[in-house]
Amino acid sequence: MKTLAIALAATSIAFATPIAGAQEATSAEAATAAQTMVTAKVNGMVCDFCARAVTKVFGKEDAVENVHVDLDNGEIHVTLKPGAEMADDRVETLVKKSGYDLVSIERETA
Repeated sequence: MKTLAIALAATSIAFATPIAGAQEATSAEAATAAQTMVTAKVNGMVCDFCARAVTKVFGKEDAVENVHVDLDNGEIHVTLKPGAEMADDRVETLVKKSGYDLVSIERETA
């Protein structure tokens, strides 16, 4: 009976260790999968059709989760998918493809 109890305790300890390691890996993955908000300040956007064109161009990108155009401030707010990246030169290319001039780019990671 003692042998059975010892074997059971050893088995429980052996299986508990990988589970703890898996939880640490999940936390690390969550930390690296932060979302980035890219704000591009542009010149020339004045109407709803402008906003739709920009939304369409940026929305085709795999890294993009959401696009919001602020016409009053001349800004394009692009939320990237968790863990995704988009280089500044790609943002500039997409702005130009939409027909506008890029003024600046800001990034915020949540």
